[in-house]
Amino acid sequence: MSASKSPRLGHRLRPPPPTTRPRFLAEADCQDIAQRLVRYAQGGGETEVHLVSRWTGNVRWARNRVSTTGEDRDNQIRVRRIIRGASSDNAITINDVSDAALVAAARRAERLAHLNYERVDADVESRPGSPLRFQDEPAAVPQLFVASTYQQDAGRRAEAARQLMRAATAAGMLSAGYIEVSVTSFAYITSWGYAQYYQYTWAQYSNTVRDPKGIGSGWAGVDWPDWSKIDGEQLSAIALDKCLKSRNPVAVEPGRYTTILEPQAVCDFVSLWGGASNREGSEIIKTETFHKSGQFEPPNLIDPSQLGLSRLGEKVIDERITISADPMDPELGFPPYSKRRYTIDDGQIYHPVTWIEQGVLKNLAYDRKYAVKELGRNTGLPAEGAFRMSVSGPTTSVEEMIATTKRGLLVTRFDQVQGPSGAAMLCRGYTRDGLWLIENGKISKSVKNMLFVESIVFALNNVEQLGVPQRAFHPEPGGIFAWGHIPQPVIVPPLKIRDFSFTALSDAI
Repeated sequence: MSASKSPRLGHRLRPPPPTTRPRFLAEADCQDIAQRLVRYAQGGGETEVHLVSRWTGNVRWARNRVSTTGEDRDNQIRVRRIIRGASSDNAITINDVSDAALVAAARRAERLAHLNYERVDADVESRPGSPLRFQDEPAAVPQLFVASTYQQDAGRRAEAARQLMRAATAAGMLSAGYIEVSVTSFAYITSWGYAQYYQYTWAQYSNTVRDPKGIGSGWAGVDWPDWSKIDGEQLSAIALDKCLKSRNPVAVEPGRYTTILEPQAVCDFVSLWGGASNREGSEIIKTETFHKSGQFEPPNLIDPSQLGLSRLGEKVIDERITISADPMDPELGFPPYSKRRYTIDDGQIYHPVTWIEQGVLKNLAYDRKYAVKELGRNTGLPAEGAFRMSVSGPTTSVEEMIATTKRGLLVTRFDQVQGPSGAAMLCRGYTRDGLWLIENGKISKSVKNMLFVESIVFALNNVEQLGVPQRAFHPEPGGIFAWGHIPQPVIVPPLKIRDFSFTALSDAI
């Protein structure tokens, strides 16, 4: 090198700019990974590949100061090999997309397949033309990818947090909250030619405001695919107002009260109906009749082991209430594919369904084989936590519900809800972040939190007034750690219920 072109002594050459790492796997990336796995497979047979890629950005604050902010990016690649009907049921999961990692995953899946028993008819269910092939079903796909959500970087999230805690700070209260935005893509690709890809964004905001003396607490929150639909300032104002009004609560005697449940309390209570369907491996009804017929419990609704097939077509709750789920609902939209369990039904289509229509039980969720062979349907109805509770007839605002209540309670939300259990479908939990006594049509005082023990069926058959349904805060159990992270949006109305049972006081604020 000539002296004129040689760098000066001590001069540091600028390193090349780092390669920009994509936040999640695009469709082409998923196809490339799946094709490489198929190429690396040995011993014949078929290959199934499930890919979930997710980016999450969040910011937390407590005591009116941002405490943490961060981002998380992860890819989960599940590999399943089927050789002569024997499959690696315990799918291999990796997050490394290098060739060496993919080869190792393929070899391990094949070793597991060789340890399993062979089934000569195993490929019948996936063979083209089979009525059990969910891959052949057409699916309407909602558009849930919103650029404004994806563009909420760390700076914007931190600035939003500072703005949202400002009112509480000015009022001398303590604010704690959480903002999360995410984008998720998932794909299901097989060696026999089926390919499914979908991507969506999600945003959620929750905020708690507490009195520094520990004598009052308020909360508000919601989730949407579109960050711009979350009115953070309004939610923060609601949480602050509830905190100020809930200070210095007094004890009232537990018992049965006319109770007004705000939408979040309705969500916390009703969404546990059939909640076992959210727990992996616990979906099959254990009673003999339903186990033999292949029945599955319906999602977040009626437990067939309690109501039975004989209740189909009968009134089970208030006739003004209809409960349904539709991925294409513009307000309720959610990904239309199942990603909860690694089975032959993994990836099956969610079809629009009305579970209860004007109080009458219309549908249960069924296993695919049972639905095809016994009911003549092309598919069963998979379990999913998203639902809309619609109302017919006149609606009433929460303010009007209060004005028409001689003596009762107003509930903001429930916490630590457990159940349902038994033939009565009882749930138990605690009130939180705002509980008030209503006397002669007005809120008279804040009262201490209480434990409730109540039947969902009993409560929904004792509805006096219903409000306008609205979106509630309903994050998926397990959050970002749940496989696939399928959102579970919920839309419910406020309800005024007769004789809601509160059984004990709680010292928590």
